[in-house]
Amino acid sequence: MLAFLALVLAAGAGSASAEIRIDNAWARATPPGIDRGAGYMTLHNDGEQTRTLTGATADWAQSVEIHESREVDGQMRMQALPEGLTLEPGATIELAPMGLHLMIMGMDGPLTQGEERSLTLEFRNGETRKAQLDIRAPDGTADQHSH
Repeated sequence: MLAFLALVLAAGAGSASAEIRIDNAWARATPPGIDRGAGYMTLHNDGEQTRTLTGATADWAQSVEIHESREVDGQMRMQALPEGLTLEPGATIELAPMGLHLMIMGMDGPLTQGEERSLTLEFRNGETRKAQLDIRAPDGTADQHSH
């Protein structure tokens, strides 16, 4: 009976995380000696329940937080969003330069154009979702030779 219950719970968790769709996940290449970067992507909540993204983890970084850049008194300011980012059912939220993004801190080395880096998105209800960041040129343009 316990094995059946574990199987049902695992199946439910898998289908719930499938309700969060990730498109166009990427980060800019960073120069040597810089241990911070930013991750961008489009998140879609295709499910019927609200989901709250609380952060992410990566085995190549010390921490990953949700941040927002916005203009305040004519200057760009960045702040952490410790309460997370809420995705209502049917919502699409874009994490993009000069706006919402994942702040990646304490990286173990530079992000190199053409490589991919894996991270795990974490949601308030305990769900996780893997994402692959495509590392683009420092200006944010995609590598035309990658597939």
